[in-house]
Amino acid sequence: MIRKKNKNEVPALDTTSTADISFMLLIFFLVTTSMDIDKGLLRQLPPADNTEQEAETDIEKDNLLAFRIDADSRLYCNGQPTDTKNLRSSIQQFIKEKGKQHLITIDAHPSARYDTYFHLQDEIVAAYNTLRNQLATRQYGQAYANLSEEEKDNIRKQLPQRIAEQYNMDENGAATGIQTVNKSKNKTEKGGGQE
Repeated sequence: MIRKKNKNEVPALDTTSTADISFMLLIFFLVTTSMDIDKGLLRQLPPADNTEQEAETDIEKDNLLAFRIDADSRLYCNGQPTDTKNLRSSIQQFIKEKGKQHLITIDAHPSARYDTYFHLQDEIVAAYNTLRNQLATRQYGQAYANLSEEEKDNIRKQLPQRIAEQYNMDENGAATGIQTVNKSKNKTEKGGGQE
């Protein structure tokens, strides 16, 4: 019996080059797509050997601006709950009033959310940047970013960034809860963040 081909049958599609085209498209999109770059915080961390930097400094309580983030990611400033709306302006006012004698401390609970911590860090750095820009404009007539390295050093000496972070660890290196100090003078560990 001879079979006749049905003229209505759809011819088979040649798919041998489909994989090649898919890989070429994949490479094209990988090459042309821009990836987001992690920005992070610009901080100079203390060395791994903490025995070198265990120098204690006596700080007047009036010269201390203490931020605390609790386990529920609530922000406190000097023991009082604070809102992030006017945070930058209050930090700027504090730095202006206290001058070089100021110290900003950050005590974040280990289970606090990172976004609260980073938002606080951003506001502190923005306050310093605003004050440094104002000082640079007053002294040199231009923004801080446009100054020479020597001029920037001069501004940094006049307006140092004094931030100390408290790490609550037990003897095994595990994070512990927040410790509060209610003394007229606060002893804090040297070696917090620098520019």
